[in-house]
Amino acid sequence: MDTKPTRRTPDTPATSARTRTINHGAAARCTRRQLLALLAATLIPPAPSPARAAPSQRLLAIGPGALRLLTYLAVADRLVGVEDFERRALTTSSYRYALPTGIDALPSIGPGGPGRMPDLEQVLRLRPDLVAAAALDDQQLQALRARAGVELLVLDYGDTGILRIDELIGSLQALGEAVGRGQRAAQLVAALTDELDALHRRVGATPPVAAYLGGVSMQGSHGLTSTQAGHQPLRWAGAQNLADRAGPAGHLFLDREQLLLWDPPVLFIDGGGLAGILTEYARDPGFYHRLRAVRTGQVWLTLPFNAYNTNVENALVNAWMMAKVLHPEALADIDIGARAGAIMRTFLGADIMPALAEHGHGLGRLDLERGRWTPVS
Repeated sequence: MDTKPTRRTPDTPATSARTRTINHGAAARCTRRQLLALLAATLIPPAPSPARAAPSQRLLAIGPGALRLLTYLAVADRLVGVEDFERRALTTSSYRYALPTGIDALPSIGPGGPGRMPDLEQVLRLRPDLVAAAALDDQQLQALRARAGVELLVLDYGDTGILRIDELIGSLQALGEAVGRGQRAAQLVAALTDELDALHRRVGATPPVAAYLGGVSMQGSHGLTSTQAGHQPLRWAGAQNLADRAGPAGHLFLDREQLLLWDPPVLFIDGGGLAGILTEYARDPGFYHRLRAVRTGQVWLTLPFNAYNTNVENALVNAWMMAKVLHPEALADIDIGARAGAIMRTFLGADIMPALAEHGHGLGRLDLERGRWTPVS
């Protein structure tokens, strides 16, 4: 709505003197009020500022990948219960090699596993002050909030089995704040970005080398034709991932004939699928020997990428090893074993590479006939 401008009285000598007198008195009165207000303020103590919430001490981890991030932040010792899925024998989840002793003695909160809800009554009985949840759908999250009445922090580092760095960083920071490990989260984020920057400086300007990754796990282990388009470690390593030709980022199964047509010069085997691939090879070695990489000895074993969501530390280690294989001159001064140990210590607090090797997982040139690998130097 339009408004009319306020009319201003002409500033004549007579009116000016009167106006100045009135304004002077008003100014004096305002000054006295201000002085009284200031005096009152000095006599009344200020209201206390709201205290920050105390770090959560009674924790639960629900869903694929939640306990991994608690382990990275070194707060797994605050767990008051655990999924049965986390009680399995040590296999392909690297973080489980660094869990505190006694984890198996904690009360069960249900079977765990992709898509499975916890025992809500047990969750209530355990009285957690924070539940870290990952890879649950909206209906499951709503049930946890409404029926269990718990404080819920939803973690995310990409769709299950597809690592997305921005989501990972956001989840680490949010969880670090909730459990009083903000500085630790910041250290992990810095370490992660430093590793990726260092890799990019080494191989970012070099032409990508064609390669294929087989045996990628997705809700179970699979054979050679199980792969992933948009695989992050291959991209970080300066590879031309042949699976990118098959479709958008995500897990997929190739036709064996397609793999023969691509005939990759370098073949990486994900450790999560190694047992099945060795079985495949023993059953049909002729198929494998039709691949150039097998005939020329360019078959390499990597650490398991997916195991109850993505092993982030393994992804970084794999990228360095892949880069060393694909661009040996650019990484001639890098000792992959030492680099792997340092990354494990950063994320898990200990070098678990020897423990992984004892359970059949490692990095190196793979002999499919003998089922053994020679560590890459």
